[in-house]
Amino acid sequence: MLLYKGKTWEVIFGDWSQEFLGYSIISCNKETLSNLTSEDWIELGVLEKELERVCQKLFGATMFNFSCLMNNAYRDKEKPHVHFHFIPRYKNEVNLFNKKYRDKHFGYNFWKWDLNKFKRQKDIFTKEEKQEIFAMMKNEFKII
Repeated sequence: MLLYKGKTWEVIFGDWSQEFLGYSIISCNKETLSNLTSEDWIELGVLEKELERVCQKLFGATMFNFSCLMNNAYRDKEKPHVHFHFIPRYKNEVNLFNKKYRDKHFGYNFWKWDLNKFKRQKDIFTKEEKQEIFAMMKNEFKII
């Protein structure tokens, strides 16, 4: 679900998983970080800052993980493209849609337990709730 499309970057809301409330990907079609221009880096910084503002305002996010790994493209023999994972983290419980969302591993690497089905962070939101989270973020997202 597209939150934003700019000159170089687009922001995709992670509707396939909201195990971290507000999770999004900032992506472009350039293959390596060294292909990014100074203008690209500036736009990226503006987008990251706006995503932080939106998630703090709407959901009370405490801090954020921001990562660029790009391993899977090489592993899966696909054409790589620069993209960053934007992962809001929550020290406090969030009440949304009459559900209690808790960042189970706050303060730790967000993917440390991802491969362990018993310890991993759970996505508690329905498809409809994810669409509503997207709508909330889209309505609040403002880039001038």
